[in-house]
Amino acid sequence: MKKILISLLILLVIGISSCTDTWLDVNKNVDAPDWVNPILRLGPVLASYEGIAYDLRAVAPITQYFSGTSTYVSNFGVSHNFISGSDAAGECWRMSYWLQGKNLESIINDGRELEQFKLAGIGLTVKAYSWHILASLHGDLPVKDAYVPGLLSHNYDSQEYAFSMVRKWAYQAIAELEKTDKTVYPGSISTADLVYKGDAAKWKKFAYAVLARNYIAMSRKNTAYLDSAIICADKSFASAADDAFLSFQATGVGTTSNFYGVLRANLTNVFGQSDYAVQVMTGTIPNYNASGLIEGLSAYQMVTDTATLDPRAILLLGTKDTMQVNQNNIKKGTYKFDGTRLTNAVACTFWGGTTAPTIATSGTGRWLYRDDAPWPLSSYAEIQLIKAEALFLKGQKPEAFAAFKNGVSGHMDFVKKLIVPGTIVKDSKNKQTSVIGDKITSARFTTLATDYLNSKFVNNLPIGDFSLSHIMMQKYVALFPWSLDTWNDIRRYNYDLVLSASGTAITGTSWTNEVVYHKLDSNPARVYKGFYLPSADVVNRRTKFPPTNLGSPAYRLRPRYNSEYMWNLPSLKKLLPIAGDADNYHTSQVWFATPGN
Repeated sequence: MKKILISLLILLVIGISSCTDTWLDVNKNVDAPDWVNPILRLGPVLASYEGIAYDLRAVAPITQYFSGTSTYVSNFGVSHNFISGSDAAGECWRMSYWLQGKNLESIINDGRELEQFKLAGIGLTVKAYSWHILASLHGDLPVKDAYVPGLLSHNYDSQEYAFSMVRKWAYQAIAELEKTDKTVYPGSISTADLVYKGDAAKWKKFAYAVLARNYIAMSRKNTAYLDSAIICADKSFASAADDAFLSFQATGVGTTSNFYGVLRANLTNVFGQSDYAVQVMTGTIPNYNASGLIEGLSAYQMVTDTATLDPRAILLLGTKDTMQVNQNNIKKGTYKFDGTRLTNAVACTFWGGTTAPTIATSGTGRWLYRDDAPWPLSSYAEIQLIKAEALFLKGQKPEAFAAFKNGVSGHMDFVKKLIVPGTIVKDSKNKQTSVIGDKITSARFTTLATDYLNSKFVNNLPIGDFSLSHIMMQKYVALFPWSLDTWNDIRRYNYDLVLSASGTAITGTSWTNEVVYHKLDSNPARVYKGFYLPSADVVNRRTKFPPTNLGSPAYRLRPRYNSEYMWNLPSLKKLLPIAGDADNYHTSQVWFATPGN
């Protein structure tokens, strides 16, 4: 009997072993793999950068790039609040933690293990770029606990710590990109890499661009960061040929098409160019008197004036005017631009009308508002203007002026790359009704850009008149309407509010429950001339923030609702000085916007 039992046990063990081996083989099935080569993950990870555009629906109204009747405009742009119980403005959170998340970690780790160092370096650059955006928007967030398996809650780390990790990953990326690959990629990296087609040298420059962004964002905390921003800018993009763009094939409504294009219809006619953006680019910033009423135009037009044409406006902004058949006729006054006040119906869409664009009226779109237009991630113009700001703040005005001119010229090159030839659409009476593409050719734009660069606003700007405001307002234009980092800049300068003696925005000095107090345009410390928050005491603003804001504008986006408020609320409650579940958590000032360490 004992021998029989032993024999049965042996057979049972063999049987279990055989079944286990068979089960493992199923999971190695080529039709359902449990491991995918990292190069195959790269394309989807990069495509997830559409999250930037999703969150611009909230941030662009705050920075007064966008206006209109969208709920995003009313809740974020006007009220500086949030949409309760919603994932709105949580897309970069989803992008970083989930859509990229562990896939990106695998790209980095597997790339290193396979000695595909270029791929690991690309992955680390992507991670640094994404987390710079994530930490900029949200401030505190889980970093150390982000990918720890088995946790039921995730503790929050400070924005300072998150920023330090951004720099760590960027420097690691540079180190990996300087190595030589030891293995061959299975397939073409140029196909998977939707940004630089596998060009390691350009990815290395992009990593330095991330560092320059990060250092300038922290420059109020320590002036030493200004030097670091300059050093990294010098190692970054050498010209507009290095600009980082995410390409699109426009083969469908999904992530293969530009978020701003006609096909996806995300902007339609509920988002339009703001009145302030139009004022900046056309030299029509109003002069507000002591009563907050408009009396003519401001004396502080920093980008252009009513006598000077900045041709970028023809591309960045929509206009309802017809296209000039003779392009030589395009001059100052040919095109007029209608801006929209916050919450008002869109006066002009980005395609040049008052109704949503269609294939019949707009084709695939124009400029950046086109189905197959590449999406900008960073640019030579941006980095040169970062360098200009850093040099100016260090007191190196001539060097700052040189970088400033490079930045504006670089943006002309950036803008020109996205031009598509315009085609006139006519009705049955042979009358022009709309235009498919842009209303200016590359050749005419080049001529007008040269004239503008030689104007008193750029190359012939007297260096004695050259100011920080010139740099930052040109950067405001250079990042329109694609960059979330504009909000970093505006928050760093605290919305140009009147500040306390310690340089902090506080109740009683910067705002009350009823109104916010801005510096006068005549104040040299005022950076964004003519920029007024919705609750300022000037005409066309004067909309009070919700009582829960206690008078303060927004300084951060709340974490993604379904992730944090549903599953991680105890950790949110621990945040200081304003708890993450408080109704005014979004007014908690981010670390980089406050002076001192």
